[in-house]
Amino acid sequence: MNRHAPDPILCLSLGFLLLVGVVMVYSAGLPLPSSSGNPGVLAVMRGHPFHLALGLVGLVVMLTVPVATWQRLSAHAFVFGLAMLVVVAIMKWGWEERFVRDGAVRAIPLGFITLQPAELMKFFALLFAAGYVVRRAERLHEHNIGKLLLTGLAPVAGAMACVVFLLMAQPDLGSTIVITSSVAIVLFLGGMNLRVVVLLFILMVLFFIASIYLTPWRLERVNSLFAPCAPEFAQGAGYQLCGALIAFGHGGLWGSGLGTGVAKLGHLPLPHSDFIFAVIGEELGFFGVMLVLTGYTALVWRAMSIGRQAMAQEQLFAGLLAQGIGVWIAVQAFIHAGANVGIVPTKGLTLPFISHGGSSMISLLLAMGVLMRIEIEARAPRTSRLGRRAFA
Repeated sequence: MNRHAPDPILCLSLGFLLLVGVVMVYSAGLPLPSSSGNPGVLAVMRGHPFHLALGLVGLVVMLTVPVATWQRLSAHAFVFGLAMLVVVAIMKWGWEERFVRDGAVRAIPLGFITLQPAELMKFFALLFAAGYVVRRAERLHEHNIGKLLLTGLAPVAGAMACVVFLLMAQPDLGSTIVITSSVAIVLFLGGMNLRVVVLLFILMVLFFIASIYLTPWRLERVNSLFAPCAPEFAQGAGYQLCGALIAFGHGGLWGSGLGTGVAKLGHLPLPHSDFIFAVIGEELGFFGVMLVLTGYTALVWRAMSIGRQAMAQEQLFAGLLAQGIGVWIAVQAFIHAGANVGIVPTKGLTLPFISHGGSSMISLLLAMGVLMRIEIEARAPRTSRLGRRAFA
């Protein structure tokens, strides 16, 4: 294999998921074949090809950037992401009526496009966490729990608390869960004491439970999870999940066929983004769903393997970042799929590489470009020792 060529399994799994995304976003916007309307391709795709093209250009650019550059810029990228979240918070508190969409203020309008800083922060937070582990490895490996909490965990916990506060102000619980869980796992992989990591996860779970029980509409979604199609929920908190479950039931094993699903015709909100997994289940059936999940499994497995390979080359920052990207994709895909089948309450998260959503697609493809670069450098390690630390 060409030493400068990206990993073939990574490229094939990514290409497969992107292809499924193009097909399903188009299908989610199509009327039934028997309908008289004939919408144009661009109208049906809702800008998805443009987002995909922009993301692929970003991926190619990321392939040319040495991983050491991202290590140097990790803190700067995090501060930039934090500043964008502050802008969204100012928009929320100052001009909520003007910018609110679907009950939240999450995007910065930039002419004919919008930018969701939370999507970019998912990548920037991983850069920051991996860089922090490399810079503060001695503190994170401290055996004295009190000193570890004070000098090792407190700085990164304070930074993440700012992110959580700004995200919950939008509100965006889904992105909060993805970012905090990904960062916590990176810290654990970086060698943080297991007892501290367990404590951190317990605190995170308690926070998320409290955020649900203290918010009536979130609590109603949890209550509707067990009987979404019951009369008291079917037209309210359970409407989305009820429509998704009906779509899966209609699809059966083999699906109704591409473009022939009926759930997207007003019965399922946001079929091109938040509930595209249900559209896949209806039109491609159980076997189509399993094929998509296999694509994610291959991609996440490869990301984790690349991370271990980089760490074996003593490239700690690169290894943690690669595994963090794998965790990000796995957690987000699980939450999206779980919300569609009723395992977790409905959340406004995209299905990685498949759902319509420009900021999500671009940030994910930027991360994939960095992941491919990590794999290339781990396969042909440089003589430079920047960012390398003994991993114990």
